[in-house]
Amino acid sequence: MDSIIGRSQFVSETANLFTDEKTATARAKVVDWCNELVIASPSTKCELLAKVQETVLGSCAELAEEFLESVLSLAHDSNMEVRKQVVAFVEQVCKVKVELLPHVINVVSMLLRDNSAQVIKRVIQACGSIYKNGLQYLCSLMEPGDSAEQAWNILSLIKAQILDMIDNENDGIRTNAIKFLEGVVVLQSFADEDSLKRDGDFSLADVPDHCTLFRREKLQEEGNNILDILLQFHGTTHISSVNLIACTSSLCTIAKMRPIFMGAVVEAFKQLNANLPPTLTDSQVSSVRKSLKMQLQTLLKNRGAFEFASTIRGMLVDLGSSTNEIQKLIPKMDKQEMARRQKRILENAAQSLAKRARLACEQQDQQQREMELDTEELERQKQKSTRVNEKFLAEHFRNPETVVTLVLEFLPSLPTEVPQKFLQEYTPIREMSIQQQVTNISRFFGEQLSEKRLGPGAATFSREPPMRVKKVQAIESTLTAMEVDEDAVQKLSEEEFQRKEEATKKLRETMERAKGEQTVIEKMKERAKTLKLQEITKPLPRNLKEKFLTDAVRRILNSERQCIKGGVSSKRRKLVTVIAATFPDNVRYGIMEFILEDIKQRIDLAFSWLFEEYSLLQGFTRHTYVKTENRPDHAYNELLNKLIFGIGERCDHKDKIILIRRVYLEAPILPEVSIGHLVQLSLDDEFSQHGLELIKDLAVLRPPRKNRFVRVLLNFSVHERLDLRDLAQAHLVSLYHVHKILPARIDEFALEWLKFIEQESPPAAVFSQDFGRPTEEPDWREDTTKVCFGLAFTLLPYKPEVYLQQICQVFVSTSAELKRTILRSLDIPIKKMGVESPTLLQLIEDCPKGMETLVIRIIYILTERVPSPHEELVRRVRDLYQNKVKDVRVMIPVLSGLTRSELISVLPKLIKLNPAVVKEVFNRLLGIGAEFAHQTMAMTPTDILVALHTIDTSVCDIKAIVKATSLCLAERDLYTQEVLMAVLQQLVEVTPLPTLMMRTTIQSLTLYPRLANFVMNLLQRLIIKQVWRQKVIWEGFLKTVQRLKPQSMPILLHLPPAQLVDALQQCPDLRPALSEYAESMQDEPMNGSGITQQVLDIISGKSVDVFVTDESGGYISAEHIKKEAPDPSEISVISTVPVLTSLVPLPVPPPIGSDLNQPLPPGED
Repeated sequence: MDSIIGRSQFVSETANLFTDEKTATARAKVVDWCNELVIASPSTKCELLAKVQETVLGSCAELAEEFLESVLSLAHDSNMEVRKQVVAFVEQVCKVKVELLPHVINVVSMLLRDNSAQVIKRVIQACGSIYKNGLQYLCSLMEPGDSAEQAWNILSLIKAQILDMIDNENDGIRTNAIKFLEGVVVLQSFADEDSLKRDGDFSLADVPDHCTLFRREKLQEEGNNILDILLQFHGTTHISSVNLIACTSSLCTIAKMRPIFMGAVVEAFKQLNANLPPTLTDSQVSSVRKSLKMQLQTLLKNRGAFEFASTIRGMLVDLGSSTNEIQKLIPKMDKQEMARRQKRILENAAQSLAKRARLACEQQDQQQREMELDTEELERQKQKSTRVNEKFLAEHFRNPETVVTLVLEFLPSLPTEVPQKFLQEYTPIREMSIQQQVTNISRFFGEQLSEKRLGPGAATFSREPPMRVKKVQAIESTLTAMEVDEDAVQKLSEEEFQRKEEATKKLRETMERAKGEQTVIEKMKERAKTLKLQEITKPLPRNLKEKFLTDAVRRILNSERQCIKGGVSSKRRKLVTVIAATFPDNVRYGIMEFILEDIKQRIDLAFSWLFEEYSLLQGFTRHTYVKTENRPDHAYNELLNKLIFGIGERCDHKDKIILIRRVYLEAPILPEVSIGHLVQLSLDDEFSQHGLELIKDLAVLRPPRKNRFVRVLLNFSVHERLDLRDLAQAHLVSLYHVHKILPARIDEFALEWLKFIEQESPPAAVFSQDFGRPTEEPDWREDTTKVCFGLAFTLLPYKPEVYLQQICQVFVSTSAELKRTILRSLDIPIKKMGVESPTLLQLIEDCPKGMETLVIRIIYILTERVPSPHEELVRRVRDLYQNKVKDVRVMIPVLSGLTRSELISVLPKLIKLNPAVVKEVFNRLLGIGAEFAHQTMAMTPTDILVALHTIDTSVCDIKAIVKATSLCLAERDLYTQEVLMAVLQQLVEVTPLPTLMMRTTIQSLTLYPRLANFVMNLLQRLIIKQVWRQKVIWEGFLKTVQRLKPQSMPILLHLPPAQLVDALQQCPDLRPALSEYAESMQDEPMNGSGITQQVLDIISGKSVDVFVTDESGGYISAEHIKKEAPDPSEISVISTVPVLTSLVPLPVPPPIGSDLNQPLPPGED
């Protein structure tokens, strides 16, 4: 095994196998993610792109080229975040696989022109590393191809684009552009011994000499130019504080990385410290000075700043640094190093002086050089102009119409005689084609146009005549001054004299000509006379001037379409605005009428006029020269009111809503008259909803006038009209709960009106024309009461700790009629508060004196249409019933939350209540009606009916139980035949038998006759239980037998003789049927189950002595009947119906005697 593993080939193949498997897994994942990118949301796309980047570029870089196009296609995505994620992917690609630069660089250039500033900033950030990696990659290529050359061209284009962005409007883009240019300057310059060293640094020293794409010198020159631009930008007066701090930091980094630029940077910092931009605020100045101090401290630590240490120290002292702090920053150097640097400083200074002197000499030489006209260049320009003019003319001379027109145009201008020059230069045309003639004529005219510098060829001439340095031939003269020929000296003297004479002559002529011109000018001044318009014109009549004015304004107004087509509609609107605001009333009213003719399309013009009036009112713009006796705000108020009235009268409903809303929301100020008009508009049925909504929005959007608009809504919240009241209260809730606008004022108003109810009669403050109740009323009406507490009830769910307490106080002190009104209005606010409101639960638990009815009503509301009441509510109600309120009605709302034992214990008290309340109770218990159908009880209908029968009659009147059972049996949908069978089956098992059992049996038999056989069996079981011992049940037994005859006759024969005698005595009508049945039985032979002679005698009516040994006669007295022990626990219920008094039970008659010694009926032994 070791030998196998030791083989390198095997290890290599195994590694390749695992690598291939890893790549395949990664490829499958990336394919799935790329498929999801098509339909994913923007946020999901960003997550998927991050996963692709992590997988492809993090662990499987060989997949980068395969999925590159899929990712780059998202560069056109509409979402900004997705495009930024693509930029991050491209940046990482250029770090991991820089050879893919030609494939991605076009996308970078495209995204640099994106519409989103965020994307542009992200691209600029990425371009820093992309440019560095790309430059290193291109330098490493031995033979760069076309793709590499194209990539370098695009990189250069990107560099130029970012350089232009240093003047971008966006502050963040400028900051990122500065940081990018910082990197470019560092990359395109040489490092020296003092440069700050970093990992992966790149400088011009790394650019190979054989690189064909770019040269060191060119890159260095470009880097120097970019540094100059940064220095210039750093010194501008309009630079922002953010850009200034960023530029300062970048220049400091450049100086640290390339100390060769240290002098320029220190000089820039010195200028900045002396002259901070005037646009900065005090806090910005402090930030800039703090940043400058920090950058200077950083520079001072660098060895390359040794030459400028004194300058930096001076600036740091000025910026607040102490001498000790500065001394700690200076790097430590030995004496040799300091001497070497001092020597280098002197050498640099000497070189600088020599260079400066050399430049001064060159400049002086250039100034001393004489210039002359460059005739060769001038001739070359003339020839080029002639060719251009000749070509132009030849194209036009080919058209006969042009030639004819030209001849006819200039024919009258020909001289009478042929000029001599024409005769000298003219050559007759012999045997030339038309093309040759056109060429010849075009050349001739072209030369003339060039002489005059006319035609299209005039563009070839330079603006100034071409000049060149005058060439002076060097004449070597070895003659000394003594050897100069006298004739030559005399000749030179004569030439110089003639030259001076000519110059004097020209000067004299010029002075004479100037003197003549001055004389002419003075004579012209003498003849000139000032022209006065008033002396040569007459004033127009006033009416005519006004007519001209109105006609001119009307023409301006009617030129609307022409101005729109010409693109000057904004200038026309400005002109009309100024005219309307500054001209007399007749012009103003005319413009107003023009606007109102089509207010929907001309509303912008109206707003321009409105704002112009506002500017005049506030003194922001020119003042009108029209004299008026009105108040300063009259023009503005009049215009605004006319706009509002015009919109209301001339627009349809839809446009009226939109335009009125715009006017009120966009008007600079709203006078009281306009607010009053809005109040009147809100009283209109069609506009009331939109008007109140507008008032609410004005309260939110116009904080200075919020008190006024809230007061308007408060007035509407107590208006007589219900629709206005509801809308106003809803908007006040929004201001109160959502926007938190004047909550204290709203609380004060609501509580003030709530307390009006405590008074015996409505106060005068309730009645006003503003509230829709102009006439006072002596007594409270239900509507007036609801108006007073309506706002308080609306705000109750949002501040229950305040309003619930006040409502309780008012409820206690008010009259019974007003209490009923309050109870009927509690539903909506209590339901909004909910059963979990701690304030409500605390009120139920405390239940102050006099608040019982209110608390009961609250419990009813909280339990409406709820399957099962809240446990906390049930607990509070149970405690309330046990400790404070001993009225069982308090338990009614929470019946569905009680246990079975609690229901059984409280049932006797419930059925003794008012019939209406008892009906409601059984509707709840049985789930009758839509209101209670969803409730779930702990007892079934069967249990309820059985519980009613087992109620102790000493605790509850028998009549109440009878009524309760009747209510149950009336619900045939619930108490079906099967349910009643179950009830009777349970009742027959009860000991002693329930008093109303036989009554229920008879009612069940009446409802469902098919129960006859079941009842027969039931009667037999009753005989076994000696039914005759309970008189009421015995009577019911006999009535049941009567109903079931003749089928029930066998039941009578099972009775003991004494009870049979009693039955026949109480029900004589049974005797014939029984006799008939007995005779039918006599035909059968006697057997053990036959009819005895004693029974036959009883049936026939013969006298038979029947002995009864029990003195009770077989009946059990009421006091000896076994009773169920009552449950001591009681549960409370709430109702607004009064309780009926309990009925007094009827006395029980004495029992009838019976013989206990009689033999048992057949089958009982």
